[in-house]
Amino acid sequence: MPRPVPSTIWALKRVDGANPAANAEVADAVPAGKTWELLLVSIPLVQGLTQTPQPILQLTDAADAVIAEIFGSSAAQAASTTCRYTWGPDLPLTGQIGVTTGVRSTAPLPSGIYLPSGFKIKTATLGLGANSDYGVPSYLVIEYG
Repeated sequence: MPRPVPSTIWALKRVDGANPAANAEVADAVPAGKTWELLLVSIPLVQGLTQTPQPILQLTDAADAVIAEIFGSSAAQAASTTCRYTWGPDLPLTGQIGVTTGVRSTAPLPSGIYLPSGFKIKTATLGLGANSDYGVPSYLVIEYG
């Protein structure tokens, strides 16, 4: 997607996505009539006693065809932990750092990602299970339109 023309009205904003149910992936679409330049993605994941998930950030087009996948960690998340996964420019790909509810993991997000209306920001999680529960995702975007 080419960059929107500079005269287009835009706003820098933080957008909260939908809170998925336990054992469900994150999936949020760019609103109708808007284009998002994706700057940062941050999503918490609570993991219970079983499973060792490893999130992948997935970008899809309006027909749900995958256009990009970016690992959220270099290792699977341990059981009985809460980890905040953050994708952003110039961030290194790390494993989980911290313990129990204070775990963090970072990953790089390429610059220049423009998502038009209907495109989706999702997760595709290796090892997701009944005891895996994503919280509300947060996106930092420049919104055009």
